[in-house]
Amino acid sequence: MNRFPLPICLILLLLLLSSQAVAGELSGYAQVKGFVYPERTGGHSPSADGWGTLFNKWEQRIGDAQLTASLRGEWLSTDDRGGRLFDPMDRHIRRPPFSVQDLWLRLPLSNDVDLQLGRFQLGWGKTDGYSPADAFLPRDLTDPFADEKLPPWAVRLSGQRGSVRYEAVGSPVTTPWRLPVLGSRTAPLNGEIPGNVTLQERDSSPPVPGFGAIRVLATLDQWDVGGWVRAGIRPAPLLEFQVDQALETVDGLVIPVERRYVEEEGVGIELSRVVGSWVIRGEVAGLFSRDRELGNAVIGALSAEKGFGDGTLLMTLAGNAIDPPVDEILLFDRAILPALITAWTRTEEWGEWKAVWSVGLKHGDGLVKAEISYNLTDVWKLTVGGEAPYGSGQGGFGALDAARRLHMAVRRSW
Repeated sequence: MNRFPLPICLILLLLLLSSQAVAGELSGYAQVKGFVYPERTGGHSPSADGWGTLFNKWEQRIGDAQLTASLRGEWLSTDDRGGRLFDPMDRHIRRPPFSVQDLWLRLPLSNDVDLQLGRFQLGWGKTDGYSPADAFLPRDLTDPFADEKLPPWAVRLSGQRGSVRYEAVGSPVTTPWRLPVLGSRTAPLNGEIPGNVTLQERDSSPPVPGFGAIRVLATLDQWDVGGWVRAGIRPAPLLEFQVDQALETVDGLVIPVERRYVEEEGVGIELSRVVGSWVIRGEVAGLFSRDRELGNAVIGALSAEKGFGDGTLLMTLAGNAIDPPVDEILLFDRAILPALITAWTRTEEWGEWKAVWSVGLKHGDGLVKAEISYNLTDVWKLTVGGEAPYGSGQGGFGALDAARRLHMAVRRSW
């Protein structure tokens, strides 16, 4: 009980407040999604997968406070589905059938200061680009092409004084990255694993302490400037291959794999301004770790964004000035660097579309993504799309070449 005080207190607070307040706003959706893979592989990789999702979100105003809660239920046809029915902390190695996506309360402490506590989404970078400021955030790579961020359990204090905006975040519990089943077609290490080797994952317990971060932004003339610092546990694991415990079987060599989590500190600066019809952003971050396998990094990102009516074009160039001590593909968040990412999204009267082309500049690999959504009615939507990674298996994109796929989804919203 004393190990997870924050979520338990929030659940009790939610029950108390919801019993005293009138019904709030309820929204959500139900979705069925299917994937077809032209490439044939063995092991954990069928030629077709299914994914069903039911999501409900409840929002309630209580005076000046905002209370939000959501619950997601999922069914997966792959081995990525978790054995635990419910994992409120999202610390298990596999994706659970039920998960809490939001459970937070925002309280205004004054006219310029807000306090938010619970489980909520956090992001300091652009969704379709690359930001070193977001490198410390947990992610779920069960679907490696979705780049889904996991909401951490945290406390956030945010406010503004004049042209200066600030934000302080403390996450008392580590929410680790979730990876696909190693050896499956969607695992990011396929280019590194010989065909006769099977990786046997062990469910390593991540450390309890999370991270702390502070960010300050200001507007100076035509420039937006900012800086941030953070320290704590890096949520992306380091994989340790226990070769000395390998077993010979009739199907080949079985190597146990454990996950290890280390501390990492970071400091970054960012600049942005409007130049004509473009928004230009630049970021530089220094990341420091005493761990030999992780090492240090100096990551920079330069992006240009332009609006086209109801559409947006975003181009991001990112790289690491320090070569990592191990193959960068083993570090996950740095696997694609250096990279050029171009994303174009647009909303139409009939729906929306999105196209993304990412190129790994070190190995010449890349990823092409395209998706079109058509509004059948006000509540029904049909989505079709595909992802086509290509190139060298030594790159972060090319390692997923066997995961080329087409997908289709039907969603009903309310």
